[in-house]
Amino acid sequence: MSGNDLPAMMTPAEYQAQIQPVRLQAMTPPHQVHRVPVRTQSLTTVPQQRPVQPQQQMQQQMQQHQHQQRHRSAHNPPSQAVNRQHSTMPPLPAPIDPLYQIFSTVDKDGSGRLSASELRSALVNFDKTKFDPETIKLMIKLFDSDGSGTVNYTEFKRLWNYLGEWLERFQQFDLDHNTTISLDEFSLALQSFGFHFSPGFVRFMFNHYDKRGTGSISFDLFVQANITLQRIHDAFRKYDRGQGTIQISLEDLLTEVLYLK
Repeated sequence: MSGNDLPAMMTPAEYQAQIQPVRLQAMTPPHQVHRVPVRTQSLTTVPQQRPVQPQQQMQQQMQQHQHQQRHRSAHNPPSQAVNRQHSTMPPLPAPIDPLYQIFSTVDKDGSGRLSASELRSALVNFDKTKFDPETIKLMIKLFDSDGSGTVNYTEFKRLWNYLGEWLERFQQFDLDHNTTISLDEFSLALQSFGFHFSPGFVRFMFNHYDKRGTGSISFDLFVQANITLQRIHDAFRKYDRGQGTIQISLEDLLTEVLYLK
């Protein structure tokens, strides 16, 4: 399968379903059959000789075969024979990495790095809608290790595996299997992650991430909501003295807010 045969957009679930184990079969050269000529003598030319018994005839053939093998080995050393045999073996095909093919397909400028727009063309939801730009921005911020604003293949591979982990969580809380998260499913997910908010705040947060106004949250927005919440929680813990409330200066608050952006 070539890079052009792959769709430009593919969900994590489709990618996992498409990958098949690459079976590499080593091609061995056909066996060469050596026919050993057997010399026979007519019984009419040796009237006084007793007929050769089958066992004696077999011994004679084996002796002749050994003699011919020694003669052949003298002219063809074993190392040369082995080298000739291996030279006839075709090279093994290189393994195919479907994820790299996806990366190459969306890397339109061939730079070896994916910009935000290129990454967005590689990530879609179950309904084929593209990931929200804020989710793309968040993914780049998490995996862009050199601060270039792009992701190379190594970073893209980590990002893809990370989304695969979130996909498992998403499917765990998608109780009705409609590929979206409802308000009740969202509340259950927050509780399982250790967040115990009031019903009013859970609804407020749910409505904030229901950006398409469908009364549900798609996979990309589910990831965005939970990662953002976790980052805010980590920032909160820096100032928490174990009381569940903090005192923070305006400067520190703005620093944390701007860092999260």
